[in-house]
Amino acid sequence: MRRSGLGLACLVALTAACDAGEIQQSPAGRLEAQWSGADSGKISAPATAEWCADRLRLEIRAIQGDTGLALAVYPVDSVVPDSYPVVEPTRADSARPSAGVGLRLFSQTAVKGYRGDSGTVLLERSGTGQVSGRLTARARGVPNGEQIRLRGKFERVAILPQQRGCTPEAPDTGPDTTDDAEPVDGQVD
Repeated sequence: MRRSGLGLACLVALTAACDAGEIQQSPAGRLEAQWSGADSGKISAPATAEWCADRLRLEIRAIQGDTGLALAVYPVDSVVPDSYPVVEPTRADSARPSAGVGLRLFSQTAVKGYRGDSGTVLLERSGTGQVSGRLTARARGVPNGEQIRLRGKFERVAILPQQRGCTPEAPDTGPDTTDDAEPVDGQVD
């Protein structure tokens, strides 16, 4: 089964990041966001930023309890202050400059994931190797398509070299037969 590279990468990164022992938070870096629509809520948490030079990708993540928000910024060749349009995860890597957004949260009865499909990540960079910026995006639920609107900001997040997952993605080699495969088009057998 085909998977969305960014959507899967964001959800995997958010899942892995829930283990607080794996994250080294920047004491100054912070991300705050709120969303409304099919779900509503907010996050205000320490943030991390990792630069993957091999993939030319900046990942900014924040985790608060069971909620996580990740931004993947795809510049043309280096991290520069700019306005990065939020695009669907399947296009983010190839439609540079662009950004991807992933939100994972727990509702009363289920884990929910949302992927951004429109909006903007405005990135600012200071001379000290930190990034700040703002986010406005529409996101759709996986797999049900419910919509939310996200608004947020991140401030003084130090950029570090990426610790994990900074390798070129392997080309899609056909059907995925692993047990953790996602259903196609939200269908469950």
